[in-house]
Amino acid sequence: MTKRLVALLGLLVLALTGCAGPVSAPLPDGVTASLFQNRFDYSLRQIEIKVVNGSTNPLTVTRASLESNRFAEPAVWDRPQLIPAGSARDLKVVLARPVCDGREATVAVDLDFELVDGTAGTATIMPTDETGRIEVNNELDCLGISVAEIATIAPPGTARWTPGAHAPAIVDIAVTPTGASGQLTIQQAKGTVLLGLVDETGAAITTQPLDLVVDASAGATVIRLRLVPSRCDPHAVAEDKRGTFFPLDVSTDDGRSGTIYVGVSDAVRGSLYEFFSDYCGLP
Repeated sequence: MTKRLVALLGLLVLALTGCAGPVSAPLPDGVTASLFQNRFDYSLRQIEIKVVNGSTNPLTVTRASLESNRFAEPAVWDRPQLIPAGSARDLKVVLARPVCDGREATVAVDLDFELVDGTAGTATIMPTDETGRIEVNNELDCLGISVAEIATIAPPGTARWTPGAHAPAIVDIAVTPTGASGQLTIQQAKGTVLLGLVDETGAAITTQPLDLVVDASAGATVIRLRLVPSRCDPHAVAEDKRGTFFPLDVSTDDGRSGTIYVGVSDAVRGSLYEFFSDYCGLP
């Protein structure tokens, strides 16, 4: 074989090797994922993908995609995140619109990652979801859609209370039928960890029965809640996460039932915090 032919063959091998591209790195052993949700994230429909790097080397997650047939699109994290060996990082993603077809849920996390030697790869992990946040969020979303088709439930526009009176604060939740077919029943209202309910006499109540039936033939109505602090803990407001989201137990005639939460604006939340401090005599 001539030297010229050997040289040509060598160039051909190099060209073919270059066309093959870099070899994809396997996901290191010990890398796992789980799902959880903080209370602050409930109303934002955010969920955390906790990626645990149980391997002996750091890796960088360049993209994480939470895939589930319960939501129309993946929930994606797309900022590089270094995870040192033996550490974990929480990647917060926003859920897409729900799919309300009742299928058994499927859940997976697709990870794009880079290793310290510069190699990169993609892997699919089956995450644990011990508190069932995929199911919970889907059910709440789908219940909310069913409710919204039948009625508009407006959050309180104000919180009415008198400084120094040591009397309940009053908030009104307006319920207006949309005129669409279907029937909604609002069984009861409940207090929160921050604000409890009292009846018209001022007696504490755990739940406020309503049995309000809403359909196209019903008129607009108001749910009036009388509120007092659940406990006069000076740390309660500072630590509050869900104390101004008022629970309503509801059901719809398409077979859905559960609890929806009526939040308030920042202005009303601030007023309720002031009421809490005033009622409890806190600075």
